[in-house]
Amino acid sequence: MQDLTDAGKGVSDGWAFTNSFNSEMYTGGIEKGLPPFEAGMSRYDTDYLHMYNWKKLAKLAEDPKNVKIINDHRVIPMSVAVANEALFLIPEPKSPHGVDVSPDGEYITVCGKLDTHASVYSFSKIMKLIKAKDYAGKDPYGIPVLDMKKALHGQVELGLGPLHNQYSNVDGEIYTSLYVDSQVVKWNYKDLKVIDKVNVHYNIGHLCGMEGKSADPQGEYIIALNKLAIDRFTPVGPLHPQNHQLIDITGKKMQLLYDMPFPLGEPHQAVAIRASKLHPAVRYKMGTNSKTGKIHPGKTLAGEERIERNGNNVTIFATLVRSHINPERITVNKGDKVTIHLTNLERAQDETHGFTVDHFDFHASLEPGETTTVHFTADIEGVFPYYCTEFCSALHLEMMGYLMVKDPNKKYTSAKKLKMAAMSPEALKKEYDATVATNDATDVVIQSVVKFLKDNKFGDHPMVAALVTDALDQYGKIPEQKKLSDEALKAGDIEEAILFENMIWQYMVKTADVGIRAKDLLTKKIATKQSAAAEAGEAAFHEGGCSGCHVVGKVSSGPDLTGVLSRHENGEAWVADFIKNPVHKYDDPYIKAMISHFNLKMPNQGMKDAEIKDIIEYFKWIDANANLF
Repeated sequence: MQDLTDAGKGVSDGWAFTNSFNSEMYTGGIEKGLPPFEAGMSRYDTDYLHMYNWKKLAKLAEDPKNVKIINDHRVIPMSVAVANEALFLIPEPKSPHGVDVSPDGEYITVCGKLDTHASVYSFSKIMKLIKAKDYAGKDPYGIPVLDMKKALHGQVELGLGPLHNQYSNVDGEIYTSLYVDSQVVKWNYKDLKVIDKVNVHYNIGHLCGMEGKSADPQGEYIIALNKLAIDRFTPVGPLHPQNHQLIDITGKKMQLLYDMPFPLGEPHQAVAIRASKLHPAVRYKMGTNSKTGKIHPGKTLAGEERIERNGNNVTIFATLVRSHINPERITVNKGDKVTIHLTNLERAQDETHGFTVDHFDFHASLEPGETTTVHFTADIEGVFPYYCTEFCSALHLEMMGYLMVKDPNKKYTSAKKLKMAAMSPEALKKEYDATVATNDATDVVIQSVVKFLKDNKFGDHPMVAALVTDALDQYGKIPEQKKLSDEALKAGDIEEAILFENMIWQYMVKTADVGIRAKDLLTKKIATKQSAAAEAGEAAFHEGGCSGCHVVGKVSSGPDLTGVLSRHENGEAWVADFIKNPVHKYDDPYIKAMISHFNLKMPNQGMKDAEIKDIIEYFKWIDANANLF
């Protein structure tokens, strides 16, 4: 039976290593009174590590004479692999559950669940044995078996139930999970010495390091993928979540930082890669089919929304943008086959919209610029709301419409629209004036943002320009709504005028939302370049939770931190001391005044000295660019 595999790298590139168990080839039979599987399968002291040269095997497979076709698969027989010195067996501790090749490819570490040791093999020793044809024997199928002791670099006792390994960027350093002991052990596979252990909860299986099985492992953390949670979380029934735990490995002693319940099946392997390797598209080109990467034939732009009928086939070309779905009403006949092409018109980053129709059991999710299609049969008479299922804006709940399914054999009497509650002309005019005043005030904010963008040449920055295009698209819809409002007011229909003025406000809010995002992005673009320390300080500021109370450039739940370094004598030292231990300054007159004003106390965020130092550099960068905030 095969278990895990790891590929060679560096000096062992081209080879691969696979654990196996049940070298006894036991087949069980408790129904016949025979010992169970676990007895027969763990009888021998060792199982076999399979070692094979996949590069050589791939070359051999180019010749049809070296290949058999079995169940439509091209298979190289073991005899061919053995004859070409491409397949070997090495004894390993019984019931192994992990094989890992070191970053340089020289050391192969194997852990056996039923052995307290980790066994470290030397690739150079293995190759020396192969070159000399120094075999301990052959298995029943003629595969050469190497001598375990001659192939070993050494063994080290780790604890009960060693399973899986991850490497760090420290030479020789490796981390191993101990299933029975519920621990992670840090040790050196070159010196064969245990360095540290930390308890986890409970029965850990795999580990996830930061690129911890690559040729260039990195990172400050290990994640324990535990199989049991037991008492770590509030019980909700017999089935418990799995438990992942974050471990800091930067110090001499490992430190367990965080528990994360995981509501899936048994966690069985995870891989981490550098965030710097991710280069995703920010938004789709308008009308893209995300499944093909090509322009969707149902692409619909603003103003192109329509409903087309061909017999009992109805096709709707619809758009979604904060905060409406167009068209807002769709009428079909019972039995019609309905196709809806949906295009998300957003250009703002991360503005996803969802779409579903009550009763018809389908759902679509669309990222900015994406077009997708839904199909269903209108098989029941009635009125069914359709709506956005992603909370996208302040008017998310109002982003909806109605599908009306009529029986073509019936006649319907239309009900009158519900009217606004009766109000006197004076009250209606007062509401109209207040709505217009709100719009005028909102427009002042928009114009200040527009001035900032123009003064700082937003067009020189494509991502900013894209956001400005989005904002202006929304703002450009206002004149038509204003025209309709003025016409309604002139005709004496103040209620209608109020509705159009409210629609103007919606467009203004959407304009301001995107415009302010553009302003914030442009600010970052034109500010002086951050040093590495200031950039790290900004990350620590946000990740440490500081931005939950402090917004740079404005007063929020806490004071604006622009200029904070100049508010105190020896400002840098004072701020650093306050971040590290805020409690001891609670009685400082300045801090007492801040606590009284904001009704909040600065908490200890557990910042490390290096993080605090970087945050100070971030504050210096803010002060150097204070005119932009």
